[in-house]
Amino acid sequence: MNKTTHYLRLALMAIVAAVAMASCTDDDTQQAYDLNGYWQGSIEGDYYSDRYGGYDSWDTEIWFVQDGDFASGGYGREIDYNRRTGHAYDVEFDWEVQGGRILLDYYDGYRVIIRDYELYHVGSGQRFRGYFDDYDTGRTLAAFDLVKIGGWSDWATRAAANGDSIKTGQAKEPATLAAPAAR
Repeated sequence: MNKTTHYLRLALMAIVAAVAMASCTDDDTQQAYDLNGYWQGSIEGDYYSDRYGGYDSWDTEIWFVQDGDFASGGYGREIDYNRRTGHAYDVEFDWEVQGGRILLDYYDGYRVIIRDYELYHVGSGQRFRGYFDDYDTGRTLAAFDLVKIGGWSDWATRAAANGDSIKTGQAKEPATLAAPAAR
């Protein structure tokens, strides 16, 4: 009887250890899955001071595309609209969730870490808010607050109809556009 109990305890401990070691990877993959989609909202702070110059308020659209159902990252596109000047900036990036932080590596060389973020539901909608930090210095750049507008398949369908694609590997040059409509 003692041998059977001993082997059952060992088996149980092995199972618990396997689950505990896999939990971080599973959390990162789940967070990547939740990010997958098309988000809109605002960014407030110094986020663009190095890139575009100065503190300002920005409306933003961000697409996160997961590289597969079980991937912890992928690629994406961010379009930012300066509320004051009407300029729009369009840049693509690679991203990955690592240990609960999201690393963004933009194709124009800029890198940020998203930290202290929340992915949560309000009614039937999903929200995403947190902070952008400079990857190299750790300095807090801005706070953001986004709403999920649709899943990736929703955007892909619309983009295909317009002949658009976000996986080009090229940063876009700033363009001057009319400011987006107030939300």
